[in-house]
Amino acid sequence: MLPYGIADSAQLDILTKALNDYCTRHPVECRHEYDREQIAIKVMSLFRRGIEDADQLSEELERVALATEKLTGRDG
Repeated sequence: MLPYGIADSAQLDILTKALNDYCTRHPVECRHEYDREQIAIKVMSLFRRGIEDADQLSEELERVALATEKLTGRDG
């Protein structure tokens, strides 16, 4: 990611793919714009931590979702 949180076009493609892949697997969680935005924030957070591969982002996003489900007692 470039300074100041700005992503270049290749990085945007990676972020978009990770978000879209997640929403394809979890359509109920992506029904509303607000929900998609919250997931996008998680993707951006993972990306800022150095996870820059779309497949790795998707894998980590699944881990975050699973951990959240366990904490909230919610079944996906």
